[in-house]
Amino acid sequence: MAIAALAICVFGGGGASAQSLSAGERAQLQAQKDSLFQQNLREPGNLDVAFAYADVSAKLGDNEAAVSALERMLLFNPNLPRVDLELGALYFRMGSYEIARTYFDKALAANPPQDVTDRINTYEAQINHLNSPQQLTGYLFFGGQYQSDANVAPGSPLVHSPVGDVLLNSQFVKLPSSNFFATASALYTYDLGNQDRDTIEVLGTGFANHYGRATVNRLDLGLAEITAGPRFNYNKPFNGVDTATLKPYAIVNDVSLGGNQYFHTFGVGGESTALVWDDLRLKSVFEYRNKIFQDAPDRPVSSGLNGSDKLFSLFASKPITSQPFYSELNLEFDFLDQDTKFAYYTNKSYAGSVAYKLRYNDPIGLSRYPMETTFFGSRSYANYASPDPCCNTSRTGFGTSDRYDRHWRFGVSQAVQLWDNVDLVGQFQRDIVSSNLSLYAYTSNSILLGPQIRF
Repeated sequence: MAIAALAICVFGGGGASAQSLSAGERAQLQAQKDSLFQQNLREPGNLDVAFAYADVSAKLGDNEAAVSALERMLLFNPNLPRVDLELGALYFRMGSYEIARTYFDKALAANPPQDVTDRINTYEAQINHLNSPQQLTGYLFFGGQYQSDANVAPGSPLVHSPVGDVLLNSQFVKLPSSNFFATASALYTYDLGNQDRDTIEVLGTGFANHYGRATVNRLDLGLAEITAGPRFNYNKPFNGVDTATLKPYAIVNDVSLGGNQYFHTFGVGGESTALVWDDLRLKSVFEYRNKIFQDAPDRPVSSGLNGSDKLFSLFASKPITSQPFYSELNLEFDFLDQDTKFAYYTNKSYAGSVAYKLRYNDPIGLSRYPMETTFFGSRSYANYASPDPCCNTSRTGFGTSDRYDRHWRFGVSQAVQLWDNVDLVGQFQRDIVSSNLSLYAYTSNSILLGPQIRF
């Protein structure tokens, strides 16, 4: 039957999902669905209409309607292994893994073509994995980076200090350098086994880099951080909200700088997420961190940074188009309130950023995997609480001013998928920082390249 032969292509070939449809595409599909529903009522035995209705319903994310249409097809012809496969796939997406396995086993018993068998084996392996209460996922990203201002220093060595104009030592003036870096993150989840599939999550993050230029080695950075807490899931908690989660968590980390411990942190946080209006994903985060700094021979007053950070972040993500390529708009707002022992480092920062992500097939056809391009930009403002004694801001004598910084950042990243779990990632970024205190103003360009491995 032709319609059954097409099922694997439409449902199994990665068609547009409900989360990747624009408002116009969703409205068009909804009109088709309504029309096909009426036709289905007039012609209940027309399997082509039933399949078309199931196809449109699946694209809209209405898996229940798609299941109903396909199960009706099996009433007229129970020997359709490809339809059994698609029913299994739909139940899999809905999280009903045992029902999905029933349909997969039924399809296998009919000795289907090899492509159907291969897909079923893939699904059943995933079911075995997902049925385990413990999951571990993450990534490893490493490579090389070049920065035109690796030490984020001013371009001019001249500083207007309280004792007069002085020239900075060469190691404190803008220096270019390359570095090697590695960053990794791993998320361990334990399913609590209740109806809402609440979990315990432990997230570990690490970062390290090493500069090739000896005069910049003092900025070699190392970070290890762990957050841990339960995540509570809610299905349709409010009108217009499809799903939501809430996660309180504890924070601990340790940071090194130049091979010596820099600071460590204890804190708490909370994260909430929601899927609203079908395709708008929201996330909010609040964190409180108590930071304790350690002095070092080249940083004898680091302990003056002791204090607390209060961070609030809001993220929004919305699909824009799905054909001929998928695109997504991401917005972020951050507010950071930093209290420090030295009042002239205490500050409040506000930042807004935007990113536009495009995912598309390889334009020259060399790879069967998609590519991803992201354009991003941000603007931040930092206002400090008291005058900084580093710099003289008076033209006719000695005077100090509260520091304020303005930061532009923009760039583009490109990801090329090489294998199922490996991407090659490149990024160009430009930072422009202006400040009323010239010591803190700089401009830097950076380029990085390296593989990212997901697991």
